Parts: sequence; structure tokens; C-alpha cells
Amino acid sequence: MPSTDCLQPPLTADEKKIVKAYGGWTNTMISFGLKPFYPEDVEEAKMIVSAFARDEKREAKKRARQSKQ
Repeated sequence: MPSTDCLQPPLTADEKKIVKAYGGWTNTMISFGLKPFYPEDVEEAKMIVSAFARDEKREAKKRARQSKQ
């Protein structure tokens, strides 16, 4: 695990799943072309991960509704 993973901001459980899929906080940020040691980049990465988590939650609800039909 890269030492910059300790710079990860607080995340929800859904956000943590997304970050884990990328291999950790540092890898997530690098995937988005962001630097983990710049506070403004950390903020942007947090917003991106939060958006991914919201989209995933919406998709899960949609799949659940479709499976009931």
C-alpha cells in the first residue's frame, strides 16, 4: 500500500468499495490523473468517488425494481 493512502479522506462504505476496486486511494487518484498530495485534487477525487457511489446505488435500486417485475 502506498504511503499516500494514509491521506484518504473519510469515506462511506459504498465509497470504500469503489476505492478498493481501484486498488486503494492513491491508485484511485492516479487513475483520475490527480495527485494525492494536493488538497484540491483530494477534494476532486472525493467528489468523483461520491458520484460513482450514488450512481451505483441508483443502479442497484433499478436492478432490484426490475427483478421484482
